[in-house]
Amino acid sequence: MAEDPRQSVPFLKTLDLFSRFDEAALEDIAARFTLRHIEAGEALFSGRAPEDDFYIVRSGSVVVQFGKEGEPPPRRTRGQHFTEVDLLYGQPDSASITAEDSADLLHLDEGAFYKLLADHPGVKPGLARTREAQLIIRRQDFDWIGKDEVIYFLARKHEAMLIFNLAGPFAAFGAALALLALVSSAGVASSWWTTGAACSGLLALGALLWGVWNFLDWGNDYYIVTNQRAVWVEKVIWLYESRDEAPLNTILAVNTRSTFLGRLLGYGTVVVRTFTGEITFRNLPTPNRMAAIIEEYRHRFQSGSERLEKRRIEEAMRERLWRESAQAGEAQAAPGAAAPVVKPGPLRRFFSGFFTMRFEKDGAITYRKYWPTLIGKTWLPPFLAFLVLVVTAFLARGFARGTVTLGLLQTAILIGSLLILLVFFPWWLYKYVDWRNDIYQVTDKYIFDIERRPLGTEIKKSAPLENILSLEHKRKGFLGYILNYGYVTINVGETQFVFRDVHEPARVQQDIFNRIYTQRRQKEQAEAARDRQHLVDVIEIYHRNVEEYRQDDIFDDYEQDFGVELGSDGYP
Repeated sequence: MAEDPRQSVPFLKTLDLFSRFDEAALEDIAARFTLRHIEAGEALFSGRAPEDDFYIVRSGSVVVQFGKEGEPPPRRTRGQHFTEVDLLYGQPDSASITAEDSADLLHLDEGAFYKLLADHPGVKPGLARTREAQLIIRRQDFDWIGKDEVIYFLARKHEAMLIFNLAGPFAAFGAALALLALVSSAGVASSWWTTGAACSGLLALGALLWGVWNFLDWGNDYYIVTNQRAVWVEKVIWLYESRDEAPLNTILAVNTRSTFLGRLLGYGTVVVRTFTGEITFRNLPTPNRMAAIIEEYRHRFQSGSERLEKRRIEEAMRERLWRESAQAGEAQAAPGAAAPVVKPGPLRRFFSGFFTMRFEKDGAITYRKYWPTLIGKTWLPPFLAFLVLVVTAFLARGFARGTVTLGLLQTAILIGSLLILLVFFPWWLYKYVDWRNDIYQVTDKYIFDIERRPLGTEIKKSAPLENILSLEHKRKGFLGYILNYGYVTINVGETQFVFRDVHEPARVQQDIFNRIYTQRRQKEQAEAARDRQHLVDVIEIYHRNVEEYRQDDIFDDYEQDFGVELGSDGYP
């Protein structure tokens, strides 16, 4: 008799993986698992790839064996879970898991595992490999993580980088103390002591704030590997967050490099090469470990894609050969009355999204130049209008004191109003429209650089996504670093597109990269579908010929045994 799944609820309550769930959620989670019992010495896997399943040890213990000599095999005991992350450094095909003693295991297959993650996102933080990573994931809101995506590796920059970053603040703080000691020595006048003490206090406060800033800045950069991509998250507190990432199946090579000091202290750099450029993970601890993790998951992702393709071929063959598929029509619901749409007025449409630098519509992503560029284009007309208002206010004050005549004030107001309404405002509006009309677009097939002069010519450059050779982004000076805007350079053959002064250039680069990746995947899937159909056609022809040959052999045997000549339809 099968065990009631609810009997596993008390056990799940004891696990940190499910510690934040209530009774109802735990019952739902427990109902998804199946119980597997293995005796001591029995192998858990038999002809099935271990990375397909997820297990939790409810009782007993199991041993993970990689076939490496001289290394004690790791054990998994009560409450520990294992999935592909626990087979990370071995060869998945040759790894085996064997019961050390009689063990009960809670089991989920691949589909049920990802369904659990989608329905209960709170499970994800507990799946990280290290306790530190689990705490960081729970504290940080990585809202860009997908429903079926799990973080398996997370690291910050090496602690040595924090020490290097704090060297300047410590030196400044030491200088403040030295200054205070100097002015406190005997023979220094009280006025000098007051000035020196004030400067020392300000210097110490600045050093303290500088040190706190560097500490927080160090702690806000993360290097992450999930079951789908490798990601570098860079945050500047209160200002912005940028992200560089590479889907695992687009990675071409993973390299490491380190300096002599880095090798002594245990930090280095990992360079991930993709078909559109490089992502550099700088100054992280154990760079070889991260490189191995990325390589391993890249291979596993590819293996999973190959298994999926085999299943699709099998399904296509079954559908063609045995005609088991059936198409069920779906009744379409009668369209209801459409809600009235209130269209905004022309002024509202024109100024809508005044500060929106990135927006999507009909599958196209549009970028405007960041607002510092708008200020640079339009600052002069408002400044001159402000001067006119200042002069008018000055004349009005003179009129109140009796030093300016009423006629002069009225003339100044009239001229000032005409200048503002007929010169400065149209001038500002022209500059605003000129800024608004300079846009960059990314669609599912092309990139566009569009420059349109108000009441003038339009210059529109485009290039297919499939022709893009490389991408890179760069922030523009100190202000660009603080406000997170800059350039994205796109190399297309011998031509170069530059998206200038765009906000979050790393995100713009990633948008283009994602569109390239999506287009490439669609092309690969279309080619794979054609190859599958071609293969199925060949198999169908082969199957039909085999049937015909078999029938011919049966007919020949029948004629020989009974001396009866059969017609082409198989009858005498």
